[in-house]
Amino acid sequence: MTPAGLWSFVVLSVPLLLAAPRSQPAAGPTSATIDATVWAPASTAVAKDDITGLGRIYHPAAVLVSTSGTKPIAQAVAGWGKDMVTAKQAGTKATVAFRFTKRQDDAESAFESGIFKYTTTTRAGVASPSYRKFEALLVKLGGKWLVTMERQLDGASESEWNALPH
Repeated sequence: MTPAGLWSFVVLSVPLLLAAPRSQPAAGPTSATIDATVWAPASTAVAKDDITGLGRIYHPAAVLVSTSGTKPIAQAVAGWGKDMVTAKQAGTKATVAFRFTKRQDDAESAFESGIFKYTTTTRAGVASPSYRKFEALLVKLGGKWLVTMERQLDGASESEWNALPH
């Protein structure tokens, strides 16, 4: 094939390749399934001061990674539990909500990243929201989704939160 012939082949083939249907990977779990079994229970547990319920979303060997280091999730959950008790005694309520920038999954594993909004509300009704970027690795074991690693990154702004889909 001459250089001119090769060039013609490329010029004519590229649009056909771009228009060709692409095969999709096998369908994995829907985001709704992970939302219903991980993120919604986490939100409910925080709102109800239920540290046991919050602990159920994590694999027993899960790790929390933060800007200050790493620790087994059991240590993190124990600390969060103490914080819940202290807040409840002070009449402070908390909520957490999640929005996502990236969600990748298959039938047995998932990676998700986004921002969570953690809001405390005092007895007087003063709400103080904070926003933090996060990443999570999840596995499906025995038919149940569990977080194996949660990485809490830098803080985020309210405008970054508002820019994410609900």
